[in-house]
This record gives sequence, structure tokens and C-alpha cells, in this order.
Amino acid sequence: MPEWEAGGREFPRGWGVERGVNIVRLRPRAQAWGRRQLVLRGLGDALSRAAPDVLHLHSATGLLTLQALSWARRRRVPVVIDSHLCYFNILPRGLAKLLYYRALFRYLLLPRFGNVIARYVPLMPDAESVLHNELGIPYERMTHSTLGVDTEAFRYRAEDRARVRERLGIPPDAPVVAFFGRIGFDKRVDTLVAAWGAIARKHEARLLLVGPAPPAVERAMLAGIDPGLRGMVSVTGRAANAELPAFMSAADIAVWPGTPGIAMLEAMACGLAIVHTDPYYAAGMEAPPNAEVFLPGDTPALADRLDALLSDADRLAQMRAQSRRLAEQVYDWRVVAARTNAVYAEALSGKPSALPPLWKRPSGDGRSLPPPPRRRA
Repeated sequence: MPEWEAGGREFPRGWGVERGVNIVRLRPRAQAWGRRQLVLRGLGDALSRAAPDVLHLHSATGLLTLQALSWARRRRVPVVIDSHLCYFNILPRGLAKLLYYRALFRYLLLPRFGNVIARYVPLMPDAESVLHNELGIPYERMTHSTLGVDTEAFRYRAEDRARVRERLGIPPDAPVVAFFGRIGFDKRVDTLVAAWGAIARKHEARLLLVGPAPPAVERAMLAGIDPGLRGMVSVTGRAANAELPAFMSAADIAVWPGTPGIAMLEAMACGLAIVHTDPYYAAGMEAPPNAEVFLPGDTPALADRLDALLSDADRLAQMRAQSRRLAEQVYDWRVVAARTNAVYAEALSGKPSALPPLWKRPSGDGRSLPPPPRRRA
């Protein structure tokens, strides 16, 4: 069982209601690739019983997508497909992936369902590039949307900041650089640890790592830290989702040195400045900036970003305020829900999308675009 599922509750099979939403959980008829590919037993009957006006699917590829599309085509139900499949998910791209995404889905399978798929909804710029470049989806069949965050649950609270810092032994005025998520070698948290070590003494900065870490990974990361700095590092282990806003309130800068994740949006809602490696991951983070980017594995560049931010209190405050504004105006679940409902209305009407784009569409291969300029203080 993955570490982030440890202690998770069991979900009953069959029909039920949770928080006012009708839920049906089905058993797999077939599964492959570590349960990432599924065919569900009774899916057609469940969809017929639910009788949707629009069928919303997550992911344009996979066995479950094909199973649901087959039902929708028979019943003539329009389909909306959202996607956050990014290049960091499919690179490096060998022959097997090339055959899977391009030969199988682009040229063979997705064209068979072209008359039932009303709209593709990329949830970030990188996902739009994958849909267009790898799956051959025309831009005019796409409407932008985003992942979301609960901005009421995730917000800065001064009392949480003081409580967490006291518990972890962090001085009230010390800057805190943090990472939130699963701590593994693939997340390149070792890059953050090394970069923080280069600037820690200059700024009296603390390092906060929140997330599950296998003991071997934690030992390997901490082994490279100067013994004199080890008292300035806090590793919390796995934290419940309800605890994350308090930990985020205790920090000032959040860093994703490897692949980013949904916790980045949650950190933005808590008013943290962001440093990450993928300029195509999120919309609107560059104008005005709430984020800095650096190339994966470039420890000196990350150290430079952290040094510059911690040396300029006004700029850091502006970036933190912009994070919160973006969370409220773009990524709040209520904003995302309203946009999604508008997509459904367009799918039912058969009209082209009139919703404004959330980011500038790239020309050609999105991955060929250079990273945004590296800003200096």
C-alpha cells in the first residue's frame, strides 16, 4: 500500500450518498499496471441508472476511458474529458509510450469517438501541449480550466503560524523554506536540502519538510547536511490534510524541486511564495509573479532564488500576496465549478466555446518554449 494511503478508511462498494453527493463504487473486472488501468464491473448499468446529461471523464487515455466512451456513444451522451497529463508524466518517452499515446490513442482509438467527445479540458498549459502534440487534439476543441483549492480551508492564520513554530522550535522571526508532499528521490528534495544548506546561515533560515519519507530516503537526505545545521531542519512525516494549512502558515517560501503537485495550489492559498521547476504547470503564476522557476537539479540556481527572495522582504511580501490573489480569483473551487458548469452547457448546446482562455496558448510544442527569464533581486 502506498505511504499516502496508510491509515486510509475503507470505502463501501455499491451506491451511497456522501456529503449530499450520490456515489457508486464498482469492483474492477480487469486491472493492469499496478491498478492504474481498470475496466469496471457494471459500469454501463451504473451509468444508465444515473442517466447523465453530460458524461465527465478524467483522462483522455486508458481502459476506463474507452469503456465509458463506448457507453456514451451508444447512448449519444456528450462527453467532456479533463486532463492534467503533463510531459513530466510521460518523459522520458521511449518506444512503448510513443506507441501507446500516438499510435494507439491518437490515430486508432480517439478518432472512433470524435462525434461523442464535446470538449477536452486541459487543466494546465503543459496538459494542453500534451493533448495537442501527443494526441492530436485541435486547439479549437479545448477549453481551459484548472485544478482547484478550498480557499476557506487553506488560508494563512497567524495563530497557526505561532502554534506550529512553537511546537517545532522555530523562532517567530526566522524565515522558513518548506516542501510539502511525498518525499522521495524522484521528487528531488535532496536538491532543496543542498540549496537551503548553502544559504541557511546567511539568513538564519529554517527548513521544513512535510510529507511521508521512507527511512532510507530521509537518512540519505539528512546525511549531507552540515552537522551544525541539523537543528534547523524539521521533518514532520505524513500529515493529515486538515493539518496542512497550519504547517503552510508556518512557512514563507514553498519549493517543488521535482514534479509539482496539488499542494502547490494549497500553498498559494496560504499565501506562500512559490519556487518550482515547471514553468508550464500552472496558469497566471508569472504576471505579476508569485513564483520563481529553476531547472531541475540545478542546486546553485535554487540557492540563488532563495537567497534573492530572503534578501528582499518587500518582494517576498508581494509574491505572497499575489499567491493568495491567484488562489481566490483562478483556483478557488467555486470559480472552477462555475467554469466547469459553463463547459457542460456548451457541450449540451453543441456551440463552440466562448469561455476566455486562462493562459496564452503555445505555438507548436509547448516543451520547446524557453523557461521564463530568471529574475534577480
